[in-house]
Amino acid sequence: TESDKNARADETALAFLKNIDPEELALCYFRDELVTVSEGGTTVGEFTASIEKVTRSGEELILVHASSHGKVDDTPMGTTISTYLRPTGLQVVEQEHIEFVKVPGHELEKKTGIECDPETGDLTVKRIVTQGHEVRKSQHQFKADQVAGLVTEGTNLLLQRLFMRQGLSGEVCFITLDSDSGHLVKASYQPLPERSQKVGKKEIQVSGIERRVASVGDIPYTWQSFFMPDGHLTMRVQIGSPAIVTLEKVPRLIERDIPEPKPVFDKKRLMWEEDMEMNSRFLQRKEELKAGHEQYLRGHPDATALIADFFQFLLLRRPDDVVGFAAEFFSSFSPKNTPGKSFKARLV
Repeated sequence: TESDKNARADETALAFLKNIDPEELALCYFRDELVTVSEGGTTVGEFTASIEKVTRSGEELILVHASSHGKVDDTPMGTTISTYLRPTGLQVVEQEHIEFVKVPGHELEKKTGIECDPETGDLTVKRIVTQGHEVRKSQHQFKADQVAGLVTEGTNLLLQRLFMRQGLSGEVCFITLDSDSGHLVKASYQPLPERSQKVGKKEIQVSGIERRVASVGDIPYTWQSFFMPDGHLTMRVQIGSPAIVTLEKVPRLIERDIPEPKPVFDKKRLMWEEDMEMNSRFLQRKEELKAGHEQYLRGHPDATALIADFFQFLLLRRPDDVVGFAAEFFSSFSPKNTPGKSFKARLV
């Protein structure tokens, strides 16, 4: 098995991460709710996965949160994942992954934490495995160039939604962390043929993706997942597991909104004089304004006298600068004007 320095993502995988469509990414922010069903058809657990945009320390990130809890062969087990990703390239900022199996007397818990150095891009992976009273700790560090194309368990949930929206035409190889050793191993994805799936009383068409993850000390792990066209998970099967994760109710399909083109109207000259109704309104409004002006002047005879005086002085002096002359004339009536000879006295 290729691991650590030898495990590398292929060019197709790196190109996919580099060219993620931001609009399609925005349509992946939703929640999946499914149930875990045993071979006999009994519901033995539940699976939820939510992806949302969040702001953390002033930076816009993607939060992936998933949990799976239930019983397999009457043994309680579960997984919880919380992953923070950068929208550009789905770079991992931080992840916490907890797995547990509660076999009486042989309880097992695995905690894996991933942190990315914000300056160098290097990753630190810390693992704590608790089995009964035994606790084992380990730590791995990877340079930024080693983890190009890394897909963690949290990233995987978002990546598969994007494959459904942007398309997956053939096998593509990323890298991921081996669940047992913490080393880097290959993770390949390839499309599965379209098929029909019965959800409740509805029959829907779904598309599938097979994910195959190498292992350092065991045979590869393989999952087959099926989705609606918008990325809603409808079924997930781990090869060799007696239980499957399946959908109970068909969710509403999420589609990209296509704005309708704005109507374009040819500009036409407004011939209001020829429109009887508009011409009538114009004349009516004109008379209303005229009546209002006349009423105001009748109630303020000093305004008429002031204007008459101004025009009288203007015609007597005939200044070249009419605006300056008007400013000087009317400023004499300001209460802030310095006492002195009146404007009229200075003009005579």
